[in-house]
Amino acid sequence: MAQNDYHVSPQGDNWAVTLHGVALAVFADMKAALNRAIDVAHQAGMAGHDARVLLVDRAEQLRAKWIFGLHPYPPTA
Repeated sequence: MAQNDYHVSPQGDNWAVTLHGVALAVFADMKAALNRAIDVAHQAGMAGHDARVLLVDRAEQLRAKWIFGLHPYPPTA
């Protein structure tokens, strides 16, 4: 099964959603970027791929925010 890691990371004053280093979308705030990343990760998971959303903070540390099959969809908080 292919692994799809959707990264949500700061890009200047905005937040970008990327997959395999390719920008998918840019948002004005982190919450909107996380919501979109979770939506596309859920779609990938439903298509049979391992999918997770990783938040990249300003110190470039990765933190898992949502994992298909582990966390509810839509997110509850």
